[in-house]
Amino acid sequence: MKFGFIACLLLAAQSASAAEFDITKFGATPNDTSDDTSAIEDAFAACGKAGGGTVFIPSGTFIISRRGPESPILEVPSNTTIRGEGNASIIKYDPKVNQSNFWRMIGAPVKGGCTNVVIRDLHLDGSNTHPRYDKGKTPEHNAGLWFYNKNHPIVNVTVMNVFAENFSGDCMAFSYNCRGITVRDCTLRNFIRQGVQMGGSPGARDYLVTGVRDLEHTVQPGGSTIHVEHARGLKNVIIENNQCRKSILAGGVDGMIIRGNTIEGRLVGNGNSNLIIQDNIVRGAKKGTVVQLGYTKGLTFRGNQVIGGDGTVGVYVWGNSRYNKQPGEDVLISDNRISAKDTAIMLNGAKNVRIHGNILDSPQLLKKSRTEGLNADIE
Repeated sequence: MKFGFIACLLLAAQSASAAEFDITKFGATPNDTSDDTSAIEDAFAACGKAGGGTVFIPSGTFIISRRGPESPILEVPSNTTIRGEGNASIIKYDPKVNQSNFWRMIGAPVKGGCTNVVIRDLHLDGSNTHPRYDKGKTPEHNAGLWFYNKNHPIVNVTVMNVFAENFSGDCMAFSYNCRGITVRDCTLRNFIRQGVQMGGSPGARDYLVTGVRDLEHTVQPGGSTIHVEHARGLKNVIIENNQCRKSILAGGVDGMIIRGNTIEGRLVGNGNSNLIIQDNIVRGAKKGTVVQLGYTKGLTFRGNQVIGGDGTVGVYVWGNSRYNKQPGEDVLISDNRISAKDTAIMLNGAKNVRIHGNILDSPQLLKKSRTEGLNADIE
């Protein structure tokens, strides 16, 4: 008798954990022009009421739209997996998205945070028709994933195998109160603002972005493939093994690793501490600096290949300006291959810098000003 009771409890627990909510059972209809927003919301609500489970998005295109001040439109409850069948499972904005701003497709509830969320095997389409960023005309805040909440924590969010395209804002954005964010093996295309945008807040920490790649664009992107700004105390970020057609810009983080990426643009980071940049290939910048690192305390730049075009500086470390007195401090630049048409390495407002074992190809190998505590094997 006791065994039977325990078995029933186990079966009930397994049933609850395996609960699946197919959006078509709630009235969503694929491959037509009808609005599926309410039906998908109902599936999410049912999943939340059950304490979690899987919201299933079958193959087909499902249309959603903003109807009020929702941010995001689809609020993900805790302990929920949103799962599709790959690129054939499409959640797409209504075309009227091009006429207004602040559409955010999927994210944390506005009146509460969320924990233990997985979003996988989906195709998100922002329906953007703007060819480039035009200030005041392009709705730059229309995003795909949007995890942000000033009052409640957002903990343990994993995004896997998601194809996000045609967003006039960010394809994916994570910011205030986020902790434990993983973006893995996702594909991006035709974003006008950023591909993956990361911010933070006091207590925000532990982000991993890996295996991301952006495809060839038919619009003119105005931002970066991967971008970190407004970090506000963000700690522990890893950006590794991504294929970026645009730049990586990442600043304001304490404890960041940028490793194993290929970048067809620039690598820029200001205001970081305890930063490791290792084993990246950075190329494609046609002017200015290829790698620019400012106000950085504790920097290791090692094993990278930096290739610049005409008039470029390969690696520029700087600090101590009228805006910020922090120098580029405690810096190691070693074992890199740096090719630039102007200067390989430039220091300006730097302190305690070691430069050793690099292979440099440039008319000027090292240029320095306002620099103290330099230990280098080049002049």
